[in-house]
Amino acid sequence: MPRLKKEAAKKPAPKKPSAKRVVQKDKPIPKAKSKAITIDIIADDEEVLFREPLSSLPEDNPSEREQLDVQKKYFSDLVTDMKQKKDGPAVKASSLAGGERRRPVQRKSLSLYRRIAYQFIGLTLLLLLVVGYFFLPSLKITMHPSAEAIADSLSLRIASADSEDALAESAGSRLVAGEVRTITLSAEKVFESSGEEILGEEVVGEVTLHNEYTKAQPLVAKTRLLSVDNKLFRLKEAVNIPAGGTVTAEVYADKASLDMAVGPTKFTIPGLWLGLQDKIYATSDTAFEYQHQVKRFIKQRDLDQAIVGIKKALSDKAEMALAEVQGGTFAVAYNLDDSAAAVKIDAKLGDEIGEFIVSAENTLAIAMFSKEQAEALVKAKIAFLLPDDKKLSAFDGKDIAYRLDTYDAASSTATVAASFKGNMSLRTDAGIIDRKQLVNLNEEQISEYLQAFPEIQNYELEFFPKFIKRAPSLADRIKVEVVQ
Repeated sequence: MPRLKKEAAKKPAPKKPSAKRVVQKDKPIPKAKSKAITIDIIADDEEVLFREPLSSLPEDNPSEREQLDVQKKYFSDLVTDMKQKKDGPAVKASSLAGGERRRPVQRKSLSLYRRIAYQFIGLTLLLLLVVGYFFLPSLKITMHPSAEAIADSLSLRIASADSEDALAESAGSRLVAGEVRTITLSAEKVFESSGEEILGEEVVGEVTLHNEYTKAQPLVAKTRLLSVDNKLFRLKEAVNIPAGGTVTAEVYADKASLDMAVGPTKFTIPGLWLGLQDKIYATSDTAFEYQHQVKRFIKQRDLDQAIVGIKKALSDKAEMALAEVQGGTFAVAYNLDDSAAAVKIDAKLGDEIGEFIVSAENTLAIAMFSKEQAEALVKAKIAFLLPDDKKLSAFDGKDIAYRLDTYDAASSTATVAASFKGNMSLRTDAGIIDRKQLVNLNEEQISEYLQAFPEIQNYELEFFPKFIKRAPSLADRIKVEVVQ
């Protein structure tokens, strides 16, 4: 007791006790299996000293203090053992009753954890590289399709709306409402004969005779005139040239030929005295004309050309008649059979005449029908002809050519052949490219593959990343786009 009082005197003020609270566990205490112990507070001696007043403290008893220390150590080891079972065995006690504490288990070295971390990072990077190799590269193929021509024909049945034929075929898909007309054409034309037989030839012309002498100069017929290029001509009739005057006279070539048709020039008169030739002479203002006398007759070629010509005249009249009915909402098909034309010629082969007259008659058949219905049937036929992966890219109803094959004017019915043409190209969703065939191909191999398709006019390859000129390893990473 005196020692406790001495120690208490050294403390200026009582210190707030720190208590350790132990929560009751359901686990049995060693060596006391039949009974559970509930512990509220374990306090040190000094804490008890300052918490309780001196008057209430028991007297200093060494045996009690020793027993108190043993209980304190027991419960401290019990709490340590509970923490080991909950958080891991960091520190082990040798016995609950008493004994020496063992040293804590040494922790794993940091190098081991560092090595594990590096291995994890390396494996992660490797996994990212593998994933990037398969999923990062991509290829986009942009294709521009080429235009392919499509052409065909369709037979249409033309009939008036109230005809028996229309009633019989009212459910027919190729029946078009219309009518049939006939027009009688006639023409007449004059043709020349090309056959000829030459009876003679001559070169004729006209000259002006000049007399610059003081006396008149008479000249007889056939007086010679010599051109500057030494071509000889003669006067047709005798003339008398007055002194200081001029006379116009006709001349002809001494020997007729085509080269004697000379142009304007000067002539001398070689029959005169040499001193008079520079005073009496002749000049021409126009070129001489080469003429020949022929006998005309009809050749077979003339008859053939006349038949072709008269039929052409009938065709021209037919076009004029068609121009009057074309236009508007009606389409027109016609038939003009040249072989059915009635041709008349007022001469025969070998007749010695310069020209002859040819006349002809023919019948023009015209079928007029609904342009809208005809174009609808043509478009339906084109849609049937188009493949599934292509579409009609260019078509104009004005390009449809109609031809009248057969007709019956009495019943106003006809059969018309409609010839059409257009262009088709790939659809934007066309799947002609098998992306699996492009996997892992380089740029050159891809080009060879695409050039094998005539439907593709040109194309563009877009690799990502740009430095990788090879198709991805997955077909899903290849995108094909068709641009019109």
